[in-house]
Amino acid sequence: MIKKLLLTTGLTLSVFAFAGMGHGSKGATHNMAPMKNLTSSTVVAEVNGNKITVKDVNAYMQGMTKDFRIRLQDLPAQHVKEFVEKYVETEKYYAKAKPITKTPQYKALMKKIAVDLWMAQEYKKIKISDKEVKAFYDKNKELYYKTTPKLKARHIVVKDKKLAEKLISELKGLKGKALEKKFAELAKKYSIGPSKIDGGELGFFNVKDMVKEFSDAALKLKKGEITSKPVQTRFGYHIILLEDKDTNNFIPYKELKGQIHAYLTSQALDNELTNIDKSSNVKILVK
Repeated sequence: MIKKLLLTTGLTLSVFAFAGMGHGSKGATHNMAPMKNLTSSTVVAEVNGNKITVKDVNAYMQGMTKDFRIRLQDLPAQHVKEFVEKYVETEKYYAKAKPITKTPQYKALMKKIAVDLWMAQEYKKIKISDKEVKAFYDKNKELYYKTTPKLKARHIVVKDKKLAEKLISELKGLKGKALEKKFAELAKKYSIGPSKIDGGELGFFNVKDMVKEFSDAALKLKKGEITSKPVQTRFGYHIILLEDKDTNNFIPYKELKGQIHAYLTSQALDNELTNIDKSSNVKILVK
């Protein structure tokens, strides 16, 4: 799990790794067009006589972010100079830092960097088809992607049960617009809830947002029906008119497609790493 967490976090953040670096430039948000005439061989700087090309800077950025899609050619023109300067900064100091490359600490760190880059490359190689993504959604939507039903209702709440029963009797036999009109009139006249000024209108609500007794009773109703008996809650006795019901509540596939694709790709890489773990002869000799 740690491997997967580190990998997916790095890949998610890498797309935006450089997006905020130009915040100090005036007008940075106004022109997002890339710089013209940049090719891999374009020389963008010189350091002590050494020519720095677009290819050099791209390799640097891709190594830093582990995102092999990042290229100067594709970035907004106003950011290009900043990225070149970042690379030049490293290049200037490398002559002084070069002796570090012979130390065991550097060599150990390079192994970690190599592993990270390898993981990023392996992740990119994995191909997950739309068919696989859709199959995962269909198989798991009841478990993972189901949302709470939403209802649209009016209600009248009173303190006295007998009054509630009396109001229900006045509403019996009415249907459609006649029922809605009479219900709203009674709500304005008798209801003690804040919705009385709107004729008891609650609009659409998540069933989990209401007290259980109220939601349970409302869920049992068909569209256009009222409760046949008063529904008691801690607020009083309710008469509920169900105006609409939306129980086909799954997060749409199109909203989840990208997330599922990323998850399945990470799972495939995680399986590859697990196989390497199983085939490795490892002995930890410390407790």
